Parts: sequence; C-alpha cells; structure tokens
Amino acid sequence: MGVIRIDGAAVGGISACVPRLEINNFEYGKELYGDGLEATIRATGVERRRFVTGASITALDLCARAASALRDSSGFDYSEFGGLLFVTMTPDFFMPNNASYAHKLLGFSQGTPALDIGMACSGYPYGLWLAGMMALSTGKKILLLDGDTHSPFISPHDRATSLLFGDGGTATVVGPSPESGPWFFDFVTVGDRDSLVVPNSGYRDRVSAASLNYAEFPDGSRRRGIDLRMDGMAVFNHVVRNAPQSLARLMEAEGKSSEGYDYLLLHQANLMMISQVAKKLKFAGERFPTSIAKYGNIGSGSIALTVCSELEDAVEAKMSRVLMSAFGAGFSVGSASVEIGPCPCAGVVEYEGEFGVSDV
Repeated sequence: MGVIRIDGAAVGGISACVPRLEINNFEYGKELYGDGLEATIRATGVERRRFVTGASITALDLCARAASALRDSSGFDYSEFGGLLFVTMTPDFFMPNNASYAHKLLGFSQGTPALDIGMACSGYPYGLWLAGMMALSTGKKILLLDGDTHSPFISPHDRATSLLFGDGGTATVVGPSPESGPWFFDFVTVGDRDSLVVPNSGYRDRVSAASLNYAEFPDGSRRRGIDLRMDGMAVFNHVVRNAPQSLARLMEAEGKSSEGYDYLLLHQANLMMISQVAKKLKFAGERFPTSIAKYGNIGSGSIALTVCSELEDAVEAKMSRVLMSAFGAGFSVGSASVEIGPCPCAGVVEYEGEFGVSDV
C-alpha cells in the first residue's frame, strides 16, 4: 500500500499506569535459568516487571486509571470527545468489548463511538492512525487506550517467555490540529500465527480441561495450552528483517536521515533485538530511550509507556518529531513518524486499587 499520510492531527496528552506488584527477574529466574540468568537478563534487558497476578485487575482497569490521571492533570472533559479506541489482546470478555465499558467509566457521551482493536505488540501505531482519522472526521478529540495484562498466561516455567512480559495500560489523546506537521505510517503484515500464539485462547482450538495441564518441552520448559508460546528466533528474524525496512520507507517519504528525528521509539520487546534496529538506523543514547529494564514488554502499550517513563519533561516542554515502530504477533509491523508535544503528560502512575475499576 505504501506510506500513508495524515495532515492536521496532533497528540494532545499521554499517560500510563502499571500495577503495584514489582517482579525482580534476578530473583524470579534463579531456578529456571541457574548460572545463565545474568547473561539472559543482559540480553533481554528486562530487570524488573509489573504484574497483576493475584488481584482482579485487567487491562481495562489500568488503561482507565491512566485516562483518569490524564484527565486530572489536564482538565480534559471526556464527555466532549468524539470517540474512544481500545487496543488490547486481553479484554475483560470476548463480549462485550472493553471500549464500551471504558466509555461509561470515563463519562463519554452516549452519542460517541467506542470500539476495540484486537492487536498485539504492533497495535500502538495502528491506534494512532485510526485515532487520527477519527479526529479529522469528527473534528473532536479521540481517546486511545492501549494496554494488556500478560501475567495470567505466561508460564513461569517457560524459558522463552518467563522473564520478558509485564502488565500495563496507557492513554493517549489525539485531536485535530490544522497547524501540526504531517504524520506518516507504514504497515507490514506477514500472516504468521504459529510463532507467537496462545494456542487455547479462542474458537479454533477451544479451552478444555487439558488446556490447564502443564506439558514439558525439549528445552526443559513447561507450558499449558492457555499459555503464550513463542518461537524466539522466528520473532527475532521477523523484526530485524521487516522493522528497519519499514522505518526506512518512512524516512525516505519524509526525505530525512536519522538526524531529522528527535527520538526513535521501539516496541520494548528485547533489548538486544531493538538495539540492533536502532544501531542500523544510527540512533543512540538519549535519542533512543528505553523502559524495558523497569517494565519489561507490556505489549502494544510499550511505546506510550516509554514516552511517559523516559520523556515526560520533554513532552510537556517542546514539540518532538518521533520515529516509532512496533512489531510482534501475526508477524505484524506498525511504524509511524509523528509529532508529540508540547502537551500534558501524566507520567506513570501505579494502580492503587486491588479489585478493578475501584479508583477510576
């Protein structure tokens, strides 16, 4: 399809929320990894993560809390917004969707649309693209919620996934802004559904009693049918092959080198992998911020979480041209070049409640 351009949209605010429970990987991985633990953590970059395990907290709770924090810090009135988008692969229910209940919790007008986008790690650029188009068509601000809770379906006995994933939610406001610079998007869809999959999670291979039993695999890992299965090498090859090319197409469309961007924001999947992408594109140091050491891979919300964690002051103080790319399940890539700031940033807040939606 080629590079897509949107004119007249802007990010109007951003925030993130994580659970209170922090997992220290140096302790968590001792039994499974033994003497290889520190080398594994150096490669992945994930030192700590946040989990909702043990409490009835979902991605909806975390995203709604992020949105309420942004409202409190900025004065947004969601009843005046033109719509709500919710990017998640871990909804409260298959039916009804997350967006409709978040719509109610946050005080949206009943005359505004609310829909879910069932994307995994590549979902944030998709969300920005759709939110931008909605903002332009309605002439109003759109609330983009993006978050996941991975901890319930990550086996602590799986060497491929046990140290990588965390939980978190984010909120981003996108609105019409005729004076803003253009946004550019590039998307890649390969169509692989075997290399990164939760096997017993839908209607193709339904959950059964056997789905709850652990099976042992050749590398010594143990997983249930309801746990995430990842072919790490296949995912790595997909990312290093497709993400740099996607970003290069954006740079070519804008006629810019890496020096034309303030920051490169990559999905926080694996530090070694994303560092290779950044090096290939000649981004380093402060222009390549990461949050993976503190939060791990929270899924499609990881780019917004990185903004809130590492760039809060910059977002509030100035406009930055940001190049971003997210990638993952389905072998999907979403890349974007957008302007962020100056706008409200509520940073990263902790979810205070214990049983969901109690502190929105």
